Amino acid sequence: MKKRRILAFPFLLISLVAGAQQHFDFNLFNGSGELRSIFVQRHRLNDKYTLNLDAGSYVGLGNNIWTRWGFRGNISRKINDFYSCDIGFMYNRVHYEDDIIIEDVTERMDVTRHEYRPHQAFHISYPRFQASSLKHRFRLEERIFTQVHSDIRNFKMRLRYRVMNQGRFDGKPIAPKSIFYRTFAEFNFNIYQEAEDVFWVRGRYCMGLGYMFSSKLSADANYYFEHTKVASGKDPVITHIFKVTLRQTLYWNQ
Repeated sequence: MKKRRILAFPFLLISLVAGAQQHFDFNLFNGSGELRSIFVQRHRLNDKYTLNLDAGSYVGLGNNIWTRWGFRGNISRKINDFYSCDIGFMYNRVHYEDDIIIEDVTERMDVTRHEYRPHQAFHISYPRFQASSLKHRFRLEERIFTQVHSDIRNFKMRLRYRVMNQGRFDGKPIAPKSIFYRTFAEFNFNIYQEAEDVFWVRGRYCMGLGYMFSSKLSADANYYFEHTKVASGKDPVITHIFKVTLRQTLYWNQ
């Protein structure tokens, strides 16, 4: 019964976020930004397989005119100490709302879009250090977009590469009651329709701090600097992202 309640928590979080995000109106700075609040639940099924679930709210800051919420899941298989792979799926509901000017006439834009995003990923953990490792992720994403009350449907595809490291400042392994850092760089590449005449679409760079409460619970806060090219010859879009994540791990074989 206890595990059933835990399994139901992400879906409860989605419902709360969907209702609460309608009441937020963030405008903290004159620029483009995003505030992310994520709950991650990791199910260690056995030594080889892990089920990962997450749900969250993504609120536009400053000049961003949209809010979104979504959930994601994947099943990961450990091949050995260095390699693993996973397949998964993400759903995003995005709401755009703003006043736009068309031929000197102000019109209200109010559009809701659904995104369905399956993915396949391969992970490499190398080189390995005494208390951490460099973790490389190669992810291929297929993205399907539909708009509410219209027949518009778009398909895009991109490749994402990320290199990440996290650990303690004193060089010891991350353990309960300890603070740790997180840092990574990620690059997105256009495979199909992600941008016009651009191969390297996006760069995203992260620095963050986390705290491990126990072997089953941790939290981290992160800042991302992101630049995105929408077309060749145009300036990149700069976005500042602030992300807070709560992570829970369940061990089903204990």
